Amino acid sequence: MITPVLLSGGVGSRLWPISTPESPKQLLRISGDESLLQAAALRVMGMEEAFPPVMITSHSLGPRMIEHLEEIGCAPAAVLTEPVGRNTAPAAMAAALWADPDDLLLGLPTDHLVTDVEAFRAAIRQGIPPAERGELVIFGIEPSHPHPGLGYMEVGAGRGIRQVRRFVEKPGIETARQMVDSGHYLWNGGMFLARAAVLREVIARLLPGVARTVTEAFVTAMDTGDGTLRLGDRFEEAPSVSVAKGLWERAGRILAVPMDAGWSDIGSWEALGEALGRDDLGNVVSGTGVVEAGKGVQVHARGAKTAVVGVSDVVVAVANGRVLVASREMWEQAGETIERLESLF
Repeated sequence: MITPVLLSGGVGSRLWPISTPESPKQLLRISGDESLLQAAALRVMGMEEAFPPVMITSHSLGPRMIEHLEEIGCAPAAVLTEPVGRNTAPAAMAAALWADPDDLLLGLPTDHLVTDVEAFRAAIRQGIPPAERGELVIFGIEPSHPHPGLGYMEVGAGRGIRQVRRFVEKPGIETARQMVDSGHYLWNGGMFLARAAVLREVIARLLPGVARTVTEAFVTAMDTGDGTLRLGDRFEEAPSVSVAKGLWERAGRILAVPMDAGWSDIGSWEALGEALGRDDLGNVVSGTGVVEAGKGVQVHARGAKTAVVGVSDVVVAVANGRVLVASREMWEQAGETIERLESLF
């Protein structure tokens, strides 16, 4: 049996303004009526091998995250809330401390899209036996195209579960093309499976600062009486590091289970456009918007009627009292401008 860990502390800032700290990406209803968080929970709720999940999120977002789970009839075993976000390694440590040592923890980002649920579940089931033996298991996405903005892992030859040889973070487009063509690389989908005791040990060994501060935050956590455990303030002093950079790249032995399940991290406007589907002119319209006499336009309008006329290769996003207009070649470089805008007003 596995305990899913719903990692719900991210913001998805690259999709500002439809994703903001107050209304993060995992609460967006991108495909169908379910939010990304709800879809992530439903993927594992339907597995007979899975216990009720534990969710990790922020103090401020906890109530909204719980509401989304309640909408689909999901009663989490626990909700651990963080005073500040510190990336996935501290979150994994908190989950490992909450769980019994022999529990199998399935770490799942809740702001990703998976279209083939049965293929997802089949891959998870493949990873259970080695994880029960004490292996660190991650899930590698079969790449559909060369993507320079994702993390890659080189794996051994053969089919099925393979050992990871090395990780490559966000290669250039030519390098990504060569890796995909070789057939020896998978995308890092951010999902992992391991016994709680194994996670505790590897974090203590490789990230002692994370282990120490999160343990102290867990010991001083406040139980609110409704299944929510508010981690103590020492959590704020934990180093901000991902499981990929802090653990997998340094652990020595990692096993990868290939997964071909229609996965996307929805980590950019380009990825969001692909997920929603473009028309014959390459346009995407979501919400209350229209496009006329343009190609390669993405409109994401919420709360305001939005018309885009006579321009091409732009993204126009209107949501949460904010507006973004960016050329297609610049929309991934808008972060500094957005930060300056938020600091001014």
